[in-house]
Amino acid sequence: MSRVSTTKTSSASFQHSFAAKVVIQSLAEFLGIFVFLFLSLGGVQSALATNSADQLALNPSLAFLQISLCFGFGLAVAVFLTYRISGGALNPAVNFGLLVAGIMDPITFVAYTIAQVAGATAACAVVDITFPGDFKGANQVFAGVAIEQAFLLESILTAGLVLTVLFLAVEKSKITFFAPMLIGIYVFIAHLLSIPYTNTSINPARSFGASYVSGNWDNWDIFWSAPMAGAATAALIYKFFKVLSYESLNADQDSDVAVVVVKTKTSGDKVKAN
Repeated sequence: MSRVSTTKTSSASFQHSFAAKVVIQSLAEFLGIFVFLFLSLGGVQSALATNSADQLALNPSLAFLQISLCFGFGLAVAVFLTYRISGGALNPAVNFGLLVAGIMDPITFVAYTIAQVAGATAACAVVDITFPGDFKGANQVFAGVAIEQAFLLESILTAGLVLTVLFLAVEKSKITFFAPMLIGIYVFIAHLLSIPYTNTSINPARSFGASYVSGNWDNWDIFWSAPMAGAATAALIYKFFKVLSYESLNADQDSDVAVVVVKTKTSGDKVKAN
């Protein structure tokens, strides 16, 4: 009786060419940002549809909370969906931060950015078609907010986002698996902070897609330049801590062995592993 081999070929042993890898990963970025923005900008349409103009004028906080939750959890889902394929960048500012930090190569940066802008535009178009009423997801600097304030706000919030990506997702540790959720929580908080001032961009692709579909290009340059400036700043901060070898400062943080210092009368301090 002949024997049939049941040995499986590991997918990890298959190596794509660089070009094929970039194409596949860029497709994942297109998919990821589409899912993210359909969920989040769909949440914008839903929040504004279920609250009357009078309710929004009197107490907009509930709508802001709903929108912030959609952006935060929408991004977490999209990053979980794509991080094993492309890393789940889903944001040209994140790409730029990775480029400045020396983690992403220029070709991948360009390919990811094109895919993200295309995916964001497609998502905004589908949201516009799917949900009743005018599309309301465009970013803008609202009345009473100075351009300099909007630039600084978007820069700082994007810097925080990119630092979160670099230290929680790029740097591998025991909590790396939870990085998508933690990144989503950061984005949730960022939206709670800045929706009343800029509608919260921190993502140039999201701003481009929303402006293209809505036809509202007010202050569009702020929503590209500020996130990129923040991303570059975050990358430089990250590189600074890498130069300082920050990993050695709390070396046992991710250890599987709990280290306990035990005092003895005879031999002084002893290290006991539990």
